Order: sequence, then structure tokens, then C-alpha cells
Amino acid sequence: MTRLTNTVALSCAAVLGLVGTAMAEPHGTLRWGVGFEPQGWNPQTPPNTTFTQLVYDTLIRIDADGTTLTPGLAESWEITPESLTIRLREGAVFHDGSPVDADAVIANLENVQRAANRWREAVSGIESAVKVDELTVRIDLRHPSPAMPYVLSQRGLAMISPAALEAGTWERIPVGSGPYVYNAEASISGSRYVFDVFEQHWDYDNIGPQRVEVVYLPDASSRFNALLAGQVDAADGDPSQMPSAEAAGLVSDVWRTLRYHLIMFDRDGALGDVRVRQAMCKAMPLEHINAARYDGLLNFPSQRFDEGDPSYNPDIQRYEYDIEAARALMAEAGVSELSLQMPSPDFMRVISELTRESFGMIGIDLDVQMMPTPEYFQSFYSGRYPLIINTFNPEMGGMFNYYGFRFSEGGAANTFNVAPPPRLEELYQLALVAPEEEQPALLQEMAQIIHDEALDCAYFDAVGIVHYNPETIAEIATTTWEPSALRYRDVRMQE
Repeated sequence: MTRLTNTVALSCAAVLGLVGTAMAEPHGTLRWGVGFEPQGWNPQTPPNTTFTQLVYDTLIRIDADGTTLTPGLAESWEITPESLTIRLREGAVFHDGSPVDADAVIANLENVQRAANRWREAVSGIESAVKVDELTVRIDLRHPSPAMPYVLSQRGLAMISPAALEAGTWERIPVGSGPYVYNAEASISGSRYVFDVFEQHWDYDNIGPQRVEVVYLPDASSRFNALLAGQVDAADGDPSQMPSAEAAGLVSDVWRTLRYHLIMFDRDGALGDVRVRQAMCKAMPLEHINAARYDGLLNFPSQRFDEGDPSYNPDIQRYEYDIEAARALMAEAGVSELSLQMPSPDFMRVISELTRESFGMIGIDLDVQMMPTPEYFQSFYSGRYPLIINTFNPEMGGMFNYYGFRFSEGGAANTFNVAPPPRLEELYQLALVAPEEEQPALLQEMAQIIHDEALDCAYFDAVGIVHYNPETIAEIATTTWEPSALRYRDVRMQE
């Protein structure tokens, strides 16, 4: 396995192998209760992989730690400043029997390049994809893109059968190469979605459940009651349910799902003064959010990436909650009143309302616009709102992804098209071409500027909770930084 790094030369050619330990054939049925339905079968559109990871594979996989890259449909890869060369594993096929070959990879990359969503931005560094031979693809890069292997591991880059792409049916009928095949006849729309193991899957011997049934139950209490009644084996839960789960003999698994933060878009206008941004950072009521919404389970990191990442700067200290200091900063900036709008879905109501109250204490009138979850996710890139509290999956994978996506001119999440501080852009360009050993110092200086300029702040690690029945499930499996989805293939059912 290869640790995800921000290097300009990465090869996993010497680390081949399958993930997990070989076991008996898949067996048992996993019934998993979730709070939302599939949004079609285009892997680029849903906010997570709850449904799509069942039917699709990616070229490169993310391990359970959320950062380690491992072979998927690609058994090896090598990246240089000019290109990324991928060697596909032999014998992998789509559900329709067609091979996962170089032509299929090129067709999928071109499909993403045509997309009318942010995944097109994620692959904007790709100039072209060239077939070297049946199982080898060379991706020529417009500019150095050290994080491109990480991009290829993400849900928007899942591989779809070229026949389905050509027929135009791929968004309605999923034809991937994933561990399970969607069983439409056994499924009930709006209720239960059934998936049968794909017997020709390249990693068949390491798949756990023979069948997966994803059961739609819209609220946490209905999911928990279904688990107690034996109608599901595991359920997407809530921290407040953990004592009741333990009392009932259930097991609760807790993992970090998302690194939320205060994302300030309008840094040239309403949020143009660094003192106003710093005041907002100091007024974020993280401890209150922790107590009210997460039962004290949150962590509060000082920066976007953890220790061990090349960009992690040990000198950065997080902005502490201090209303008086925030008021002083607002006064120093000469701002006594400021009105801002912020969107929020219902599942973030507590977070949004506590932030509104806290900001009100420093003279910021925060108008929280409650809206349905699909509309909320669409609002991220609308350019309408000066700030949100959330996160972006494309930020993951290191500073190269984070900076290019959030701060660079033309970045997909730079919705107000704000020019970054000149020194920040200079460091980014230097780091892209620097030798690996020189990159950390450059990336850490970037992290310091982002902190000092309050371009980003108020990080908190949201948690996911899955309650499960140990009488039917021997081993649960989740992925750090992946919300709402089990690693279905890695779940182990009781014999």
C-alpha cells in the first residue's frame, strides 16, 4: 500500500496486492438502514457513496484510514510532473461482461471532462488520455498535479461501462464493475434497494456479504427502532442513541466523517477585512455545537490537515472562542453591523442556529436560510452566499487539492473569484515543481498564511455513528472521512 503524499513522483508498482485477507466465499445478507434515497446512478451527483460504491469501482481505492491509496482497478500507477501512467489489472470486467481496459478508462475520463458539475474541475489538469496498450493508460497533464491519484480514487471518477455511456442509460441503470449488481426486480423504490454479489468481481474472494439490502428510513429514530426490531442489521445512527444501543446489546462504531469549517467565500467584499474574518473565527461556538449536537464527541483541529501530512504546521494554534476579543477586532475594523446570509439544511439546524446567535453577539446579523438538503448541496457553488459551514470532499488529498480547489483563481470553490494573497500563489507554484524533500517547508508556509489571513478556520471533525447487531454482524467496516456509508465489501457477517 502507498501512503497518500503530495509528491511529484509517486509509484505503487512495488506495492501490488489485494486489500484485506482472503476468506471463504461471500455469505449472508447485510441489511443497512440509511436516511436518504439514491439520486440516480450518476456517481458524480450524490454527496457520498452510500449507493454508488456498491455497483462501481474506482481506479485507485482509499483505505479505511481515509488517506492511504491502494490498488483498485489499477494495479499500479506512476506520476511525474508531466503525466500519470496507470496499469490496469488483468481480468477485471464490468457487469455487462465487457473488459475494464484502456479504452474504458479513456471513455470514462472523457465523460467526466464533459460533466456539468464540479468533477469536471477536478480533472481540469488532464490534457489528454492516451492508450499505451490494452491495459495501460498514460494521462498527460496540463501542469504538475501531484494529487491526481487521489482524485482518481474519488466517487466522481468511478468507472462505468462504456456501453452504458454510449447508450445514454448510465444515469438510470447502473452498469459498473463494483462488487455488487443492482437487483431492480427485488428492489422497492422509496423503501428497499437490493444488490447481489458480482461473481466475476476481481476481488471476489475478499467480499463479505453475498447480498446487501439498503433500507430507506428517513429519520434516526425509525432506523434505530428497525434495528431493535431486527428489521435491519445495522443503521446510520445518532450520538444520543448510544446509551440505549448499549443497553439493548448493540454495538456502536464511531468514526470521523467530515472536517467541517467556516468557509468564507466573499473575501473581497463583505469579508474583505482580515480582522472581520478573524473575529468570525473567534466567534464560532464549537464547544457549544459539540455539547448540543454531538454529545462531546468532536475534535477541534487547528488546520485542514493532520500531523503526518506534509502541509501540517505544528506552530499553528487554532482560534479560541473569545467573544470579547472578537468584538474588539470588529471595532478595530470599524464594523459595527454586518448582515450576511448563510444556507443550511435541516440536519445542520443546531449548528447554524448556534452560529447565528454567537455571531449576533459581535454585531453580525446572520440570516440562516433553511432549505431542503438537495438544494443546500447545490447552493455550494451558486456564488450567492458569502459563507457556509461545511466541507468539500475535493479539498482532501493534501494542500495541492485544497489550495487549487478553494483559493486559486478559477478554483471550483472560489465562488466569488477572489485573488489569493500573492505569496500564497507563489508558494503553490514553487511547491508544484519542488523536489519532494523541499515541499513540506513550502506547504507549511502556505498553511500559516491561510491561518494568519483567516482564509479558513473553525475546523471540527464531525463523527458518524453506526449501530449494529453483533449477533448478525461479526465485523463492521467504515472509512475515515467518508460519511453515511459502510465499506460493504469489508463487512463480515456471522457464520
